[in-house]
Amino acid sequence: MNGKKSYSCIVLSGGMSRRMGQDKGSMIIQDKPMILHILEKLNYKINDAVIVLNNSERIGIYKNLLNQYCTGDIGDNFDYELSFIEDEVKEKGPISGIMTGLKNIKTDYALILPCDSPFVSEDNIETMFAILEDNISSSPDAIIPFHIKSNKDKHKYDEEFNFKSAREMPLEMKIQNSEPLHSIYKKSNLVNIKSLLEEDNLFVKSFIRSLDNPKFVEVDNKTLFSDDFKNLNRQEDIDNLGL
Repeated sequence: MNGKKSYSCIVLSGGMSRRMGQDKGSMIIQDKPMILHILEKLNYKINDAVIVLNNSERIGIYKNLLNQYCTGDIGDNFDYELSFIEDEVKEKGPISGIMTGLKNIKTDYALILPCDSPFVSEDNIETMFAILEDNISSSPDAIIPFHIKSNKDKHKYDEEFNFKSAREMPLEMKIQNSEPLHSIYKKSNLVNIKSLLEEDNLFVKSFIRSLDNPKFVEVDNKTLFSDDFKNLNRQEDIDNLGL
């Protein structure tokens, strides 16, 4: 681990996987665990990665699994420091995983990635950190990708509002069409998440609304690619891959 990179990554692996019916991050996709696809793509891009799991038993399972598929010691396979952390607040969804991860990263910013996105590309990861680097002087609270997802919002974007650029899109529309689990967040935002958890407000998009200085980046398939944000949530998603 070279320890010279400026940023971190949090891999969210604490979900209950109810729609899939089994633990997603440990599923074998193209001859290796889903989570290993992600970890390998982080090499030479980050200082440290935190895998957040919901209990100590699953931490043991993931360590054993990676031992089976990695060469030698787990840490020897990655150019960054890797740690496994138990979710601090149980059964509160990804927002608690983000909080746990931010508490344990060793830099000021972390890219969030869910364990069920094995096909996120190295280009997208590098581009996200490059965008952060370009905006670091303004100390952004987050770098948040967004793209029009619903037909309703597409109609507003194309016709009703006649936006000349994505920058003219209303903030709430950006939030509604954002990719909050593929965003970069600043560690100091921990206080915002704590307040939301105290209110039992578990929506990650509520967290985005609480930020004072977020940077939204349009996914235009030139700089960031929409396919990179696809999740494998159900068995049919796996089946449709044709692997």
